[in-house]
Amino acid sequence: MRQMRLRMSGLLVVIGLLAAACGSSGGATPAAATPPAASLPATASPAPSSAPSAAATPGPSKGPASATFALAGTAGLTGGVTINSISCDQPSLIGPQIEALGKATNGSGFVLFVTASHIEARVASGDGPTLKLRSFVGSGVTAFDSATGVTIDSDLTETTPPGAAIGTLGALSHLSGTLDCGNQQPGSASVTISGSSKFGLMSGAISNAKVTCTVYGSATYVTAQALAMAGTTPVLVFVNAGPTMLQLVIETNGASDIYQAPGAAASTITSAGASFSTDLTEIVKTGTPLVLHVEGSDTCGSSASQ
Repeated sequence: MRQMRLRMSGLLVVIGLLAAACGSSGGATPAAATPPAASLPATASPAPSSAPSAAATPGPSKGPASATFALAGTAGLTGGVTINSISCDQPSLIGPQIEALGKATNGSGFVLFVTASHIEARVASGDGPTLKLRSFVGSGVTAFDSATGVTIDSDLTETTPPGAAIGTLGALSHLSGTLDCGNQQPGSASVTISGSSKFGLMSGAISNAKVTCTVYGSATYVTAQALAMAGTTPVLVFVNAGPTMLQLVIETNGASDIYQAPGAAASTITSAGASFSTDLTEIVKTGTPLVLHVEGSDTCGSSASQ
């Protein structure tokens, strides 16, 4: 299945819906370094559940991001969508994309990934071992600009793998609507990753970063989603800084690898971003874990509160 970038994650890193299956953005971004988030009744890609809506930095002429979508489908899926989270200008291995999460009128979780020529829409219910998920793709994309928005009017074709758990979820047949990125800001990152990963040697700076800061209660979480190189392999990375852990997720089109350093000393977080100079250890079930060094700082772009 084509991967566009998840995630999940993850947006984005908190969203279990993005990581539940292969597809859009491609990865499984766990929420270990991110705030707890209420799971969507169904989720998918690198880090999925119902994340807080990203509220754009105030601007003179644009408000927060917004979207209006209409679905056609079976089992109660026909109708509008309540959008809870919009993430624009997200880097991915197949080009910039826009991600949106919410709920269909029947309560099913809904996640959407859009690039200049491709749509992937997912509906889901449950969470973890009870997760049910169906995926659909289309190509009816016009006026796409990953930083400003998109218009969609597309028939959808199912790409759910045979034998996947779908429960009583309905099938989508059509999606239409518009998404406006409002005044979302990308932020910036000056971060280098060094050491040997399972995908190859890493020794350079990340690029095309989108930095999102989330305030959950009294804590701030900073996630940088960006591109990097592992040897000759392009990879998507998520650097997740939280009050009790620094986490790095590395994704290719078909696999992911997770590194982490626990403890408050792993990073320094302020309301403006995060900084770190930390060794992170690979999470492995057996064998000797690899170690990567992550150094640099992030500056918040769009932020969210929950």
